Amino acid sequence: MNPLLPRARVRRAAVAAATTVFALAWLAYGAALAGDFVFDDFHSVASNPALRDLGNLGAYWTDPTLFSAGTGAMYRPALLTSFALNMALDPGAWSLKAGNVLLHASVAVLWFLWAWRLSRRLVASAVVAGLFAVHPLASEAINLVSARSELLAMVGALVALHGHLAWSRGAPVVVGIATTCLGIVIACGAKETGVVVPALCVLQGALAGHGGWRRRLLPSLGRAVPMVLVVVGYLLVRRALLGEATAQLLERPGGDPLTGGGRTLLVQVATMGTLLPGCLLQSVWPWRLSFDPPVVYRTSLVEPAVLAGWATMAAVTLAAFWPGPTARLRRLGAAFAWAVALPWVLIPLNMPLAEHRLYGPLVGLGLVALAAVPRTLPAWSRRLPQPVGWSAVAVLVFAGIGRSTMRSLQYRDERLIWQQELAVRQDSFRAWWGFGTSSLRAGDAAGAVEALGKAHAIYPSYAPPLADFVDALLALPDGSAQPARAVAAAAALRAARPDDPWVRTQQAQALLQQGRVRGDAAAFAAAESAALACLAIAPPKAYVFRLAAAARRGLGDATGALAHLDRSVARGLAPVDLRIERAALLQHLGRGAEARQELLRAQQQAPGDLAVMQALQSLAAPPR
Repeated sequence: MNPLLPRARVRRAAVAAATTVFALAWLAYGAALAGDFVFDDFHSVASNPALRDLGNLGAYWTDPTLFSAGTGAMYRPALLTSFALNMALDPGAWSLKAGNVLLHASVAVLWFLWAWRLSRRLVASAVVAGLFAVHPLASEAINLVSARSELLAMVGALVALHGHLAWSRGAPVVVGIATTCLGIVIACGAKETGVVVPALCVLQGALAGHGGWRRRLLPSLGRAVPMVLVVVGYLLVRRALLGEATAQLLERPGGDPLTGGGRTLLVQVATMGTLLPGCLLQSVWPWRLSFDPPVVYRTSLVEPAVLAGWATMAAVTLAAFWPGPTARLRRLGAAFAWAVALPWVLIPLNMPLAEHRLYGPLVGLGLVALAAVPRTLPAWSRRLPQPVGWSAVAVLVFAGIGRSTMRSLQYRDERLIWQQELAVRQDSFRAWWGFGTSSLRAGDAAGAVEALGKAHAIYPSYAPPLADFVDALLALPDGSAQPARAVAAAAALRAARPDDPWVRTQQAQALLQQGRVRGDAAAFAAAESAALACLAIAPPKAYVFRLAAAARRGLGDATGALAHLDRSVARGLAPVDLRIERAALLQHLGRGAEARQELLRAQQQAPGDLAVMQALQSLAAPPR
């Protein structure tokens, strides 16, 4: 008999299993391609101009301000690189979501190959990988384009673990160093939790292979040196670019627990103690999946619910680390889950719990599940499962595909997601807030006003929903406007954010709306004052002078309005929109030649601008 035949059969079986796992991921989440951008996708991806220029590929690694469209800096260069390459193919939501599904399918295949190499149980590894591929708990990480960081970080972590495992089993040193370091660069460049990968590689080296763990630990520590150097370099770059290498844990002021910065470490740890057992249960059976999981904030570690929660997590962890024939897999899987979860367990983020953060721990818990397979169904480790076993697997797989598909289809319209949340929890300010902002994006200003009004009423001290509430009120046409409500909301927002110039412009818009709808001269005067007040706290913007000019026009003072626009031009702030407005005022004042010259300047700035062309045609038309 040819001695190579069994090995060839195993290789073909592994390829077939990997292909099946890859296909299952697409079957479960192919419906994601029908979805649209939702929630953070807009400012992080869809509205981020830096992602539409491949010339920024190098800048992603040196400029953290390119991360998002005007919402702060974050250093995730590998993530931005993947977005830019994806958008170069097609910037549509379907394309970016296809990229997410592809990454998830890759994670599932990498996990299968990793688990098989660790356990030498091909069938069991394929079964668990298939269940991971269709698991509904992964739906948020896949359907939220902005959550790609979770998927890409797991790709990097698994690449590094594969490289380390091959290195420890005799692969060339250069190949081992290159693969592990590449994986760590991808993981850290996708998400900050990538810094834990070297520790996981050391643990894998201590647990995998033959002989006692002490004998394996020293070589594993030696192999970790280049990986640690990569992580140290990454942290130094973060410190240089962001001013901090890691997030601050201690000395956080106690305040509003719903905001990350206002939640102390004590409140964070106590609250997570009540949430983590539910997360663990969802990894086994994905029940009550939610875009806005209910959270009860805890202030003491000795509350019964907190003690019970942490005792449950301690008992489960102890069981995973208990000695036994499958202890190595269980320990590595549990350590993986804890390592990637610990940052968001300890660091108070704005949302203490989000489904997409459970993706990484789910990867680690897969090893724990694999370790349990032989104990539950011993035949699986030696021969093909019995028909009953295969039937059970088929039921779970098809159930996962169905549930994951249904979840993905909800992302066709963000309002569907929030409507489902509101059907369960009418008191969720995040659900009302999300429904309101998504309604506003869809053009339903009236629906947005009512939803955002409820969000603000439920949580009046939180400024972001109030800011969106003001935006929705300002989006109402004058025929259905609610000026008194808009002015009151804008005043409350200015009281909450007194040093925010944008808030002052919103207040000016609200007063302009009141002046137009009610013919209120005092409101126009107040609008002018609110707009010009921005100049005292921020660099001048053309928009400020345009608002002030609109207030003057409302007062019937075209000359005063022109003076505001002239001040803007004198400061070098003359965008096309301002020039068009200035030309209209000049024409109104009987200075047609100057108006035409102004429009020609605008045309030089933007030769193909339709608004400029229409203004020129209007100027040339004979009076009626």
